[in-house]
Amino acid sequence: MLLRDRDVRRLLAGFALVAAAGLAPFETVATEGAAATSATALSDACGPALTKPDGSRWSCTFVDNFGGNALNPDRWVVQETARTGFRTGRTCYTASSRNVSVRDGELHLVADEGRWFTCRNPLRNFATRYTGGMVGTRGHFSQTFGRFEVRARYPGARTSGLHGGFWMYPLSHKYGAWPASGEIDVAEWWSSDPTLVLPSLHYTGRDHNHDSGWGCRVPDVSNYHTYAVEWLRTTMRFLIDDQRCFSRSWTPDSPLVAPQPFDHPFSMILNMGVGTSTGTNKVTSRTQFPGRYVVQYAKAWR
Repeated sequence: MLLRDRDVRRLLAGFALVAAAGLAPFETVATEGAAATSATALSDACGPALTKPDGSRWSCTFVDNFGGNALNPDRWVVQETARTGFRTGRTCYTASSRNVSVRDGELHLVADEGRWFTCRNPLRNFATRYTGGMVGTRGHFSQTFGRFEVRARYPGARTSGLHGGFWMYPLSHKYGAWPASGEIDVAEWWSSDPTLVLPSLHYTGRDHNHDSGWGCRVPDVSNYHTYAVEWLRTTMRFLIDDQRCFSRSWTPDSPLVAPQPFDHPFSMILNMGVGTSTGTNKVTSRTQFPGRYVVQYAKAWR
């Protein structure tokens, strides 16, 4: 997630608390029914077989089509600020059904406005009017390299204040605290620039101009689109509706050498919250609530 808040220390401490909350790292965990298939298979648990850039087939390792009427606890953890200490902007992430729900085959993550309240935070309580929804696969699924994809629609808002998306974070700070161990933003969105769905790589040595796909735009994000990354050993390819909009081979600062730091397990994260009190995506009286991020599925292959 492209950090625009000044309070980076609280953010990093929040990730440490996530790990302390009993969400142990895994190398790879395949979800029930998501068995690997042979290179000649026409379909697998993820759907029609997909082809890698080298011509071989991707094999399904994770799939959730959000059936039923509740989030599957064997696949996802709800990221509550009260438990993890994680926050973005003025968002208090909660497990309330107002912010996180599953119905009609879709996951709904909602940023909303209400009365002032004290958001409980292990790092530091804060007052806010805004709640949001965040879920992640940490402790249930993680993977090094592969294809990761969601089909989703963002809010139709056209004023500043909403912020969320699909991103990935390492299970351990193998090379040091953020950003040294990496972060992969597959499709990050701000309502202040509503056609931009930004992929980015974060690491020590990041180039702001070259490590983000500033040309990755969608005319109407409130329609369903597929957002994906193909994470290869030395290159990442970012796609919208199976059309590549950005690719990058990264160059970390010494002493790291590519593919470091993107050579260890990452988990998937989905969230919808609000922006800060200032800046280009500040939350104001004109921000359009509720901000609803709807996800039809999340999938991964290796």
